[in-house]
Amino acid sequence: MPDSLPPSLRLLTLQSWNEERWTEVRPIYEASFPAHIRKPERIVRRMLERMDAFLHEGSLGGVPCSMALTGLSTDRRRLIVDYLAVSPDRRESGIGRRTVEALAQWARETYGVHGLLIEAEADDSEEGRGRVRFWENCGFVSTEYVHHYVWVPERYRAMLLDLQGADVPPADRLPRDGRALFAYIEAFHQSSFAR
Repeated sequence: MPDSLPPSLRLLTLQSWNEERWTEVRPIYEASFPAHIRKPERIVRRMLERMDAFLHEGSLGGVPCSMALTGLSTDRRRLIVDYLAVSPDRRESGIGRRTVEALAQWARETYGVHGLLIEAEADDSEEGRGRVRFWENCGFVSTEYVHHYVWVPERYRAMLLDLQGADVPPADRLPRDGRALFAYIEAFHQSSFAR
């Protein structure tokens, strides 16, 4: 048995804007996503004010180490993970996986969601393959369909982490069709940017 176990990840979840928490997680967010990819603060604020959206802060020993921006799908059966980031100095230590596990537990216990849904860049670069490997190592499964947005050049693929048990009847299982899953993702993005 090790002399000391690593501290457990604490996940704080907010459904309304909190300037203090945003100040804590913003550096992680900005270090992880280029300006042209991340949502501006005003959009994040609006999401928390108007949508079933959530800002999550992961911390170890009281120090923020990860963050996520999520929201419920229109049917409330999935939690869409819009952004998930780990502090650059804490990467490659399992914090990302632990954050995904904490999100899944929170979403299942709080909202009874059946799965987590993300969109991953469908590029063949080493960085792109690394991102997909991360999500696969967290239990997500890729769909075949590749989605093209009209406003960005990147292509994306939906990935799903099924939280349902094996005893769920086939008719009640979450769909694996990428086009159907992207309908939820697109509705989420449209709500995010709605004025």
